[in-house]
Amino acid sequence: MNNNTPLSSKIRGAAYIRYSSVMQNDTFTLDAQLRQIKLRAASDGIEIIKIYSDPANSAYKNKYRPGINEMLQDAQKKEFDLLYVHKVDRLARRLEWAIEIVKELQSQEINLKAVEQNFDLATAEGKLMFHLLGSLGEFYSDNLSKETHKGKYERASQGYHNGWVPWGFKSEKVGEHKMAVPDPNLISKMVETFERFATGLYYDQDMADWMNSQGLRTRFNRLFTKDAVRDLLQNPFYKGVVSYRGTYAHNGKTRRKADAENIKGIHTPIISEELFEKCQKVRATRRHNSGSNQSTRRVYFLSGILVCAHCNHHLRAQSSPSNRYYREVSRLRGEKCVFDGRSVVADQVETRVSEIMESLVLPANWQATLQEMLNTQKDELDPQKEMARIKGELRRMREAFKAGLYENDEHSFWREIEGLQEKLSSLEQITPHEFREAGKVLVSLKEAWHIATLEERREFCQIILKQVAYDFERGMITRILPNPEYEVLFRLAGDSDVIAYLDSQP
Repeated sequence: MNNNTPLSSKIRGAAYIRYSSVMQNDTFTLDAQLRQIKLRAASDGIEIIKIYSDPANSAYKNKYRPGINEMLQDAQKKEFDLLYVHKVDRLARRLEWAIEIVKELQSQEINLKAVEQNFDLATAEGKLMFHLLGSLGEFYSDNLSKETHKGKYERASQGYHNGWVPWGFKSEKVGEHKMAVPDPNLISKMVETFERFATGLYYDQDMADWMNSQGLRTRFNRLFTKDAVRDLLQNPFYKGVVSYRGTYAHNGKTRRKADAENIKGIHTPIISEELFEKCQKVRATRRHNSGSNQSTRRVYFLSGILVCAHCNHHLRAQSSPSNRYYREVSRLRGEKCVFDGRSVVADQVETRVSEIMESLVLPANWQATLQEMLNTQKDELDPQKEMARIKGELRRMREAFKAGLYENDEHSFWREIEGLQEKLSSLEQITPHEFREAGKVLVSLKEAWHIATLEERREFCQIILKQVAYDFERGMITRILPNPEYEVLFRLAGDSDVIAYLDSQP
């Protein structure tokens, strides 16, 4: 099929558009790409019924972007017959990935057209042109990355910062270059932050709490977290050094963990080298001298499992010198929750979970009863039909979201999506062997839990539980979601309170 050949109006068209942050010319914006695609489709007599897009995301690490994944899923369902793109390099960063995408489309008898590039994949010449255009796009991307690396390294070698200046500095133009200048409103607080930590009396979370209590906020007007404080206190920029790690991973290390090249900066230091190094010694001493008592005290066996019952977001494990907590930190993620900033003492929720775990006792005939329950569920509900129904509902909700129907209530949208995804996950086929293995774990759980360390209890929770919801308003656990292979077993082993936790709606 030639790019200039008129097409039948019965063919269903789709468009994929992607904007790269390095492309500043209007030719490459999403609106401009879509406008040109629609004009071309109209001249072909094709109506665009589906639009897939990925906004600026040049640092996206996965193989395919979300818009491409959605497009490929719809292609498998044969929801369109022809895909338009602006240029071949909009499909993927790598030629080999673009080829994979085209092969997948062709396997579903879906054709590809590039508005600004004339090739016909049905011919040998067209395939050659496709490969050449893809190779040129990949070369441009690689060369751009290389030139960007060179430019950043040259800037660092002259003592200038790259990217955002650290908190406590402002970026101002001095002569022909932008450089970091200490913010006079923050210098004293910055010095006090380092001096407090250097005493050895405070941990990262203590420092975050103190900075927040002083009304200090991050560059993006968010509360400080222990992670943000840790990065701040280890950044040599404050003592006048520019640390450069390159722009890409090498020697098997990520850029963040790569060995840094430290270069004397031209900016004015806020912290003396002596004070900075004293802080590093405090941190190093804690790493080397952290005994078993502190290690045990700081284990959170519900980490990654405990969520807020109101917004369904994970609670963050945090600690002070005297206690451990789980805290609601939706604001730090850019979300909204009425209980943001509230915390619960870790022992309170972990004690309740321990009571629940020790209360689970499977009956002697659990295997026969389990099989009977599974057979009953299978008769009452066709898993395949229910999974298809849920997938259809998820697809309709995402289309409604794109259309702006959830514009003023994104919170409800994501809660409904998560609920449907959980139901979908629970319908996945679990083999009898997986049920038997799960049952063996529960049979010995009570005795094992009683003698388990905090680390071992954490492992048990990761194996058995998917989610535990804590209600800050009621001050109690209100919902438990086991991993799919354990849900039926919980109903066999648990008392009425446990079953009530299972049946509680999000």
